[in-house]
Amino acid sequence: MDFLLFLNDFDRRYMEPALPDPCGPVRYTLPIREEADLLTKVIKSKNASVEIPEFDLRILPGSNSRGLVCDVHGLLSRIEDAIRMGRSLEDVKKEGLLEKVERLKEGRAQATLVIIDPSGLSLVTGNAVKELLNT
Repeated sequence: MDFLLFLNDFDRRYMEPALPDPCGPVRYTLPIREEADLLTKVIKSKNASVEIPEFDLRILPGSNSRGLVCDVHGLLSRIEDAIRMGRSLEDVKKEGLLEKVERLKEGRAQATLVIIDPSGLSLVTGNAVKELLNT
């Protein structure tokens, strides 16, 4: 676990050797239907955006965005943190989104996780569908 926590602070320059031949812009789509899907491994580059369409939720990378290595459950925890820190959302909407994400983490809801990475350095394992995007 300490190793993964250490890797969470890596940025793109450290992730490039792991993926020496990026394929260009890519989209990963992962249906989250059961608790096993929460254990799917995710490598998200600092350039990637994260979406959960069913929740009308989209998190874009900012200037302080970092790469992330974790499972889907860990990514959902980061999403909760981003919602809490977000300034553009009303408190009522924040609470609604936090409740939806919590239900998803507990396996009491279903949704689709979408990661769009213009650098092509992100990776999602398991049942995720990879789609190459036109440049």
